[in-house]
Amino acid sequence: MTRTAKLALLIGAPRSGTTWLQQMLGAHPLVATPQETDLFSKFLQPFLESWERETRGGQAGIEQRRFKGLHSVLTASEFADIGNDLVNRVIANSSALKPGSEVVVEKTPSHSLCASSISLFAPNAKIIHLIRDGRDVASSLVASGNSWGGWWAPKTVTRASEVWSEHTRGASAAAGSDNYLEVRYEDIQSDGASTLERVFAHIGIAATIQDCEGILKAFALDKMTQGESSIVIGGEFAAAASQRTEPAGFFGKGGAGSWRTQWSSAEILAFNDTAGDLLVELGYEESSAWAGTPAQVQRFRRQRLRSERSRMRLDRFVAALSHFRRNQP
Repeated sequence: MTRTAKLALLIGAPRSGTTWLQQMLGAHPLVATPQETDLFSKFLQPFLESWERETRGGQAGIEQRRFKGLHSVLTASEFADIGNDLVNRVIANSSALKPGSEVVVEKTPSHSLCASSISLFAPNAKIIHLIRDGRDVASSLVASGNSWGGWWAPKTVTRASEVWSEHTRGASAAAGSDNYLEVRYEDIQSDGASTLERVFAHIGIAATIQDCEGILKAFALDKMTQGESSIVIGGEFAAAASQRTEPAGFFGKGGAGSWRTQWSSAEILAFNDTAGDLLVELGYEESSAWAGTPAQVQRFRRQRLRSERSRMRLDRFVAALSHFRRNQP
């Protein structure tokens, strides 16, 4: 199968502004951008992990399992070709949704956790990692979890901060490669045209500052709050939905710092305890002072450790009780 377009993967934590950036990139006539495919997260990453499990334990483990598995009929190169063929098919079909497109920008936030399968099955893909202040991400995640996104989004600041940290660190695994570009959400807001121009250049698309200014104007967040989307649906879902419509509340106002008025002091300390180190690493804060005094931070940490130990003791008790009941005559 001939690959007719190049692939760029837009990754980052959910609610980091990835859909906003996706739609702006897709506004260029040479860029096609489909609905989230989950290509790596639901298909190729589990595929790769199953392949790798068959060789765990080295030669002894392989012999113990009696040489069972795909390794008995496929070489590593042939296995990689299978995944690569699927990637090629997705690129070709996505590009066909927009005739003349030269780059397919695929955006699935959970692909942030799929560095190994992306490296194997799409080694030449351009990576765009969008990073946003984790507090704003967590605030948006919790708001989504308590409204339109209740079926997937976390409802607590603690879990939301874990999601941001996991996705941000996972996506950063590709850093250091020439294919990797890190973009700050805040830069799109403060210097959007130059930032967009840099992203287009990274994926091999020519766009002037004037082009980017026009795109930013057309996709201003206050215009996107209506819930409309220009992303076309193809494949098996084409007949059911020719155009995607986002749910009410999907596009926020994009402002920064809403957590300041929405979070309690305990929630602020919870975020700091879970993901505060990453916030400092990324330069959003210089220390944990934003969350409270050193005494408050340490007190919260001790209380949380005590709660975790109590929960672990309870879990062990419940497990022992269940084991006892199962073994009763």
